[in-house]
Amino acid sequence: MLSILIRSFDNPLIDIVSVLYTECQFLDIEFEILISDDDSNGKNLDHHKLSQFPMVTYWRNKKNLGRSNNLNKLIRKSKFNSALLMDADVIPLKTDFIKLYMEALNTKCVVAYGGLAYEKNPPETSELLRWVYGHKEEAKPASLRQSRYPYNILVSNLLIKKSEFEQPIFNTELKTYGYEDLVFSEFLREHQIDVLQIENPVIHKGLETSMVFLQKTETALDNLVSLIQKGTLSQEATSLSTLYFKLRRYKLNSVIYKFLNAIERALKTNLVSKKPSLIYFKLYKLYHFSKSYQKQ
Repeated sequence: MLSILIRSFDNPLIDIVSVLYTECQFLDIEFEILISDDDSNGKNLDHHKLSQFPMVTYWRNKKNLGRSNNLNKLIRKSKFNSALLMDADVIPLKTDFIKLYMEALNTKCVVAYGGLAYEKNPPETSELLRWVYGHKEEAKPASLRQSRYPYNILVSNLLIKKSEFEQPIFNTELKTYGYEDLVFSEFLREHQIDVLQIENPVIHKGLETSMVFLQKTETALDNLVSLIQKGTLSQEATSLSTLYFKLRRYKLNSVIYKFLNAIERALKTNLVSKKPSLIYFKLYKLYHFSKSYQKQ
């Protein structure tokens, strides 16, 4: 028995639903697919085609809940204990995607993470930064995840057993974009809830343009600053925040900030170019984290 819970933000839905639905029927398991669209003003009409799938339920939220609360709503409405959490802008890489997760359930795991993958061929220049970042920072094999990042997960491809957690599972204070995955990862680490890292990735299809990705990164960094200041996350929760507070202890943060402020335009020019540098991206993030921390 499996509840497949999909977060959407006015995304196309037919491809991912067709793949998941077909495999679940082939495996002859009891299942449901719930889709919660958090774009109250969305124009995508894909959901009208979902009536051909009897075990699929779709709704569009009347107001934006945020990524964490949208997940909490899906979990609350689902009927099975085993819940596969996904985003609508991914597609399974393997044809036995559901089967591999059902096998993971047989290991008595509480949480299983399948990983994230990206297309091998680069996209057009306007989407290149997101693709480069995804390849280098997010697409990691299960063996590496298990040995070096055992608690790291992304909620775009995550299996959980609901009964092992208090409801609501995800932090209800998270209303804006960014670092909700990290908050849950830290919860798992603090409570020593082991994550079964498996080789069962989804391909991230919904690449933003580099400009949009930079804007979302800035929003996420504002969120990270807020989470640290509230004590939800520690100052060492990310390598970026660890570096910033180390610079701050040595009273170097002001000098570094002024330098980064002077080269911000050059950094941004590179990041939207044909050859975006992840080193420049880290500097860009340090600049905006510093800027946000000074404001709040």
